[in-house]
Amino acid sequence: MKARQAVVCPKCGALNRPSWEFCARCSEPLEGALSAQEGVASVEEGPVPSSVSANVLALAALLAAAGLGVAGWRYASQAPPLDAPDPSLFTVATRPAELPTAPPLTAAGAADFDAGRRLMNSGDLEGAVTRLAAAVAASPDNAEYQSVYGHALRRSGDEEGALAAHAEAARLDPRLQMQYARSLDIAGRTEEAAREYEEILARSPAATTVQMDLGRLFYRNGDYARAAAHLQQAVEARPDDPVVAQEFGYSLDQAGNRAQAATVYRKILARVPQAVMARGYLAENLVEQGKKDEALAVLQDGLKVTPSAPLLQRQMGSVLERSGKPAEAAAAYRAYARLAPNAADAKEIATRAARLEALGRKS
Repeated sequence: MKARQAVVCPKCGALNRPSWEFCARCSEPLEGALSAQEGVASVEEGPVPSSVSANVLALAALLAAAGLGVAGWRYASQAPPLDAPDPSLFTVATRPAELPTAPPLTAAGAADFDAGRRLMNSGDLEGAVTRLAAAVAASPDNAEYQSVYGHALRRSGDEEGALAAHAEAARLDPRLQMQYARSLDIAGRTEEAAREYEEILARSPAATTVQMDLGRLFYRNGDYARAAAHLQQAVEARPDDPVVAQEFGYSLDQAGNRAQAATVYRKILARVPQAVMARGYLAENLVEQGKKDEALAVLQDGLKVTPSAPLLQRQMGSVLERSGKPAEAAAAYRAYARLAPNAADAKEIATRAARLEALGRKS
């Protein structure tokens, strides 16, 4: 099996196919497992505001341009609406040492547990919940049973039941506390999730994945100062990960640490010159610092590396317009409209270009 097609078992490290719900080696639930070097699908680059707001396309564009791998844990139910990079974007290929394996299954309820697993894999959630409930009743102190039962309940739409099962699993085996924290986050109970993550970090401050999860939780909720503190720990542990570095840089930026954020963005671009969104963030950062000429130079360098990047052309137009150069701004906007004719704002940008051209002729 090619690594890019594999999902890493969080219990034993075995590689599994993406469609499998449980590990073929040890039966660990793969919901929430991390992908191993899974390639990023190409995406159509849509418009971004002049302020270059953070969004999911930002990270996808970064990795797609870089040709890098991305891994992630996926939500089994609808997560809260995000206006920041999706927390499912990870670059971790194996479960960290701070999250050791769960205990082996007990004999009591094993038949129901195995049947419940198979039913969940086949999509029979009602049957799966029934059999897994029987397994839990037979062995209420088995953390593994509680954990998988929680996954089945979530998939069947019983969010509160899922949380209760995952809470019990974490009580029985503290090594499953991170799963419970993630479940709380998925359910939108972010304050409770943050407390669970913080409890883990109080025991294991060097737990990099927990630092990353907690940082991203704060990131999504706009608490950028606290996000930066945790994402910094993740960056120091994974210096070659451009995704977490970009999130760290953006958190610093939004927290008002412009100079430090610019340094982070420049480090990303030194390693991945074609990282469009990191370059866009840096350009806007420089504009906010009053360095418009330097921002334009950063964008011009980017267009030399990725001349067909519509987002860079759009932002180039925005910076030129704010620099009092309407004719040049119009040309950049025209280039954007040509490169992204199906973008939601393509017609709006073309109209704006026409107005700027008219303004340029009058001046």
